[in-house]
Amino acid sequence: MEKTKKKFSYTNFHTLVFVIASTPVTLYVFCRIQGKTYGDKLSILIGMAVLAVLQAFVQSRFYTLEKKDEMVQYNLAKANRITLCIVLTVLFGAVLVNDYLVKGLICSDFCWITVMGAIALRSLLFMFFDAPAGKDTEEE
Repeated sequence: MEKTKKKFSYTNFHTLVFVIASTPVTLYVFCRIQGKTYGDKLSILIGMAVLAVLQAFVQSRFYTLEKKDEMVQYNLAKANRITLCIVLTVLFGAVLVNDYLVKGLICSDFCWITVMGAIALRSLLFMFFDAPAGKDTEEE
């Protein structure tokens, strides 16, 4: 008796990626607002990596990812393009600020926040672009 795997949509996948990527950034921002030290950054990032690996294992074991259609590829390409432009702009601005205004701005915190923020932004943009429009749901 063969078990059939449930379908797992790209929107659900990117929702999980967004949550996993934005959690450490949110923790960092809230700790900085409160004036506290962030704590052991490495253990939080390792915890997020373990959570991502567990999610990937559960997804591969019990779910099948739906096939990419043209609309998914188009929305993903649009999200990638916007994310790339924003990341390059942020890095260019950070280098200018680091060179002329605030020495030491670019540090390990800035680097991992930029990477995790880019991953979260890409998934968030994909979810926005992939969401059905209001008039599309009225027709059905």
